[in-house]
Amino acid sequence: MKLNNHKLNPMKNYNLQEILDRMDKKPLNKEVFCTTDHLKAQVMHLEAGNTIPPCKMDNDVLFYFLTGEGTITVDNETIRIISGDCVVVPHQAESRSIHAETDLEILAVQGLK
Repeated sequence: MKLNNHKLNPMKNYNLQEILDRMDKKPLNKEVFCTTDHLKAQVMHLEAGNTIPPCKMDNDVLFYFLTGEGTITVDNETIRIISGDCVVVPHQAESRSIHAETDLEILAVQGLK
């Protein structure tokens, strides 16, 4: 099978644990590690007892909870989250917030328009 003559972008590999380990520990810390024309990916560390306040997102966002326990509220619906949970918040949602019951480490990937 022949590929067309377009130059392919190389695949990139990111070690999320290394990124999280080098981040300063503070109530909320975020690090964007990848931005392309179509997505933005970041990891977040949210200390126990802290909350990412309600906000409106312009794009769909996938949250993958790497470690910890807490809750996520989208509009008026709150669900409990634990390590391994994945929540997709559509851009139509009016607000979303995350509360950490224990320290949370989160992968957040948002599609860009």
